Amino acid sequence: MRYEIRIAGLGGQGVILLGVVLAKAIASDEGLHVVQTQSYGPESRGGAVRADLVVSNEPVDYPKVTKADVLVAMSQSAFDTYLENLKESGTVVIDSGLVTPETRRSDITVKVVSATKKASELGTVVVANMIMLGALVDIIKLASKTAIINALKETIPDKNLSEDVAAVETGMKFGAVELR
Repeated sequence: MRYEIRIAGLGGQGVILLGVVLAKAIASDEGLHVVQTQSYGPESRGGAVRADLVVSNEPVDYPKVTKADVLVAMSQSAFDTYLENLKESGTVVIDSGLVTPETRRSDITVKVVSATKKASELGTVVVANMIMLGALVDIIKLASKTAIINALKETIPDKNLSEDVAAVETGMKFGAVELR
């Protein structure tokens, strides 16, 4: 089994953190092999950012995403750039406040998460990535809530933990709406 996830957006959205936490959670919870790589432009904020995960039940022989099973697009440019690398029958997950999912591809599933809107309702837009993480975990079913929380504890400062856990729980609760 080889399962490829690409998470893309803009610098400052927490895309890399989302990918790191998800990789740690999957590896610890399911005992699967996970390789996480990242790429970002030279800008400190606002440039293109990408976190790729390759998940397998055996050691990963090639660490790059070739055709993603899941694409998480947290910006319009990410959606436009990476949609063509989504497998047939793949799933694209978008932040409804930032991405308009216009595509002629009828072979994919489009899921919408109101991550930025829900984060704003929680009082801080910076947790949109954690809301997206909660929704994504519910979609791909490769890690438990406990594994995500443990991965958060290992990764982020204690002062942000309760806020990020609440955001993940919000994402799991409200999840994604399927467009098709």
